[in-house]
Amino acid sequence: MEFRPGIIPLRPLTLGDLYGAVLKAIRGNPAATIGLAALTTFAFLLPTTALGSWVATLGSFPLETGPSSGSSEAFGAGIGLGVLGSYLPAVGQLFSAILLAGFLAQVIGQAVLGRKVGLGETWTATRGRILPMVGAVLLTALVGIVATVVLLAVPVAVLVLGSTNNDNALLAVGVVLLVLAVLAVILLGIYLSTKWAFATPAIVLERLGAIDGLRRSWRLVEAPVRMPFWRIVGIRMLTGLIVGVAASVVALPVTLIVSFLLAATLADGGTTAELFVTQTVAAGISGLITGALTTPFTAGVDALLYVDARIRREGLDVRLVQTAQGAAEPPWPLTRP
Repeated sequence: MEFRPGIIPLRPLTLGDLYGAVLKAIRGNPAATIGLAALTTFAFLLPTTALGSWVATLGSFPLETGPSSGSSEAFGAGIGLGVLGSYLPAVGQLFSAILLAGFLAQVIGQAVLGRKVGLGETWTATRGRILPMVGAVLLTALVGIVATVVLLAVPVAVLVLGSTNNDNALLAVGVVLLVLAVLAVILLGIYLSTKWAFATPAIVLERLGAIDGLRRSWRLVEAPVRMPFWRIVGIRMLTGLIVGVAASVVALPVTLIVSFLLAATLADGGTTAELFVTQTVAAGISGLITGALTTPFTAGVDALLYVDARIRREGLDVRLVQTAQGAAEPPWPLTRP
């Protein structure tokens, strides 16, 4: 018989256990999952969408004028500002995803112990973890940027040298090196993102700093026999595919409305501002809908993979059984109002 004081059975988890537990947590506590995701996403998307719309209006230029009318620089500026503005909501969605990963780790951690928490309790428990979470994300981004620059430096240098000297053989070598370097960047990105996938749950539940959280995640993802590295990669990729399809379906009505509005703007000979403001607002609305509905699932799966890794590597299931029986302290702090 399974012992299940919370949302998971206290044993190594299967894929069905992971997905079923996340859905159970969302259904059982929609306020602290979907509600918190919607609130956090809205708090970030509202200012970034408004700022993006304002930036898009700075370079307003009639579309019918076009770059061939003698005002190509002004037209190009309008396009550039419009593109910049339309991507600002994505920045807001990125920052909201960072916080939501921590919020959901706290909610899932308490649900594993059989406890239901509210918005206020979640915020109280995680507000002191925001800076370490942001720090961990910035460190991983810095490592990724440096690694990408190092891997692409030689192929780009070979291509520049070949182009300067009009050397076709050198250009061919540069193209081959560039393809290999891009492949290496992709594989390295998958590897590092997996090794550091548990940093946020560790920072929130174990009250670690940014660097210690990254180290903790790296050790947990070391491949034991019962939990190989590629199992984590496969589950996270499958989760991303499911979430991506769901987000596309949810955002489809917004996409159709935006396509109609953009077609009307082009037909009426509007301005670059009208074109990109419409895209920016649509990006904000789509980000709000998809962020509220899909982020809890993704963050919940990562949090439960962290718990599963500790069960497989450290025997956390025994500690959780003892906690449920009152014979041991919880493996992470209980949330207080």
